[in-house]
Amino acid sequence: MTEKPCLTVVMPCFNEDKTVEEVLKLVLASPFVREVIIVDDGSTDATLECIGRVTDDRIRCFVQPINLGKGAALRRGFAAATSDFVIVQDADLEYDPAEYGAVIGPLQAGVADVVYGSRFLSGRPHRVLYYWHSVGNRVLTTISNMFTNLNLSDMETCFKAFRREVIQSLVLEEDRFGIEPEMTAKIAAGGWRVFEVGISYSGRTYDEGKKIGWRDGIRALYGIVRYSSAWGGLRSRLDRGPDSGLAPALFDDADAELSEVLASLEGADNYADWIGSMLEPHLGTEVLEIGAGHGELTERLQRYGRIVTATDLSKRCVDELLTRFEKSPNVTVRHADLAELANDHRYSAVVMVNVLEHIDDDAQALVDIRELLEPDGRLCIFVPAFEGLYSDFDRRIGHRRRYRRSQLVSAFDDAGYKIIEARYVNSIGAVAWWAFARQLGQVPSSPVAAQAYDRLVVPWLRRLEENRTLRFGQSLLCIGEPIQPGMTRGGRAGIPSDR
Repeated sequence: MTEKPCLTVVMPCFNEDKTVEEVLKLVLASPFVREVIIVDDGSTDATLECIGRVTDDRIRCFVQPINLGKGAALRRGFAAATSDFVIVQDADLEYDPAEYGAVIGPLQAGVADVVYGSRFLSGRPHRVLYYWHSVGNRVLTTISNMFTNLNLSDMETCFKAFRREVIQSLVLEEDRFGIEPEMTAKIAAGGWRVFEVGISYSGRTYDEGKKIGWRDGIRALYGIVRYSSAWGGLRSRLDRGPDSGLAPALFDDADAELSEVLASLEGADNYADWIGSMLEPHLGTEVLEIGAGHGELTERLQRYGRIVTATDLSKRCVDELLTRFEKSPNVTVRHADLAELANDHRYSAVVMVNVLEHIDDDAQALVDIRELLEPDGRLCIFVPAFEGLYSDFDRRIGHRRRYRRSQLVSAFDDAGYKIIEARYVNSIGAVAWWAFARQLGQVPSSPVAAQAYDRLVVPWLRRLEENRTLRFGQSLLCIGEPIQPGMTRGGRAGIPSDR
């Protein structure tokens, strides 16, 4: 009996040129496979070229603009799936596509909604590697079971299969390997029927390209707790976030609140200098600053004879700017929004510091800004990071959202920008914000606290974070430039981002 193709294979890959071509051929040989969705996660080796050598109409290949993590790649792949069932296949040789039939069997029989391929159920061969990895996996699975009330033997397995409507119903947040416990917690919370089947496993060494490490284990432990129903109950009692039912403050109310915040930050020179130093390499000679506030950053943008147009929607802020820069011939102040700036002039850089999060349609704003940039101009965005830090103070000052790195990078990519830089900033500030603003409901920018943080913490933190890639921060910096004809959205000529 010929098997009917019913399966979408989602394959995230990052620097897998040694194995991806062979794995892809094995996947396509399965009679169950209807489509293969490959998400290249910003590979810097020949992975895309290897994929391109395999020609099959069932392949669709998406290219992430930069490396965003396995979780971000899976989200993109899951969203694009169209088959009845969806399975995850790593782009290495650890999991065998010949076992698809066994894994999706309970789905086809209609007795399961989700199936985990367990490496630890008896009777299946596996390559013996890394004792402490095995112990760690079992410990994490046990803790996960305690929080989810499931009885899995291998929560961390990558070989998971789903009914498509189940996986596409989950709102997934984790960008890296923390997506495994997150999926498990949300599947358990949804009451979906979960089965396990034994699978073979041929683990690879770090020399062979294994990427998961002890930090990912710590993140997995955090994810088990964070996405559990117990933590969800606690969050519902403390929730001051964008989903709490309280709308962000209206413009006039937010502007009044912001006037006190901006006044308290005047004189916080170390922090303003830090932001200015991150933007400096990308500015060029003529800059448009959208949402200039009281002009602390404008002071730094105008240095070295640079021409600056400083705009704001607040009449109060515009009056402050006019007074401050009355004798500065290279600073022009305007009371204008994006619509009024359209087709007005082309700039070498557009700067928005703590502004994008106030805009209802931020995606359209990014598109509109492209028309204000020179062909090689730069868009410099600085925004508050992480929805989990959203506080009542965010709401009162008009924040619609906070951003994850993958979320903002994807928005840049969709709007037609090549990513130059994207990183979290101010790690200590994130911890302080979570404690004081999110949990205690305090105003985190009181003059005394702001000045103390600026003088005692910022100089040291600036040196600490220089040339380091952070996993979290209070803020997020993203720099992009408009993609020109002949360049793909992933920033690499000649490689299709979706085929």
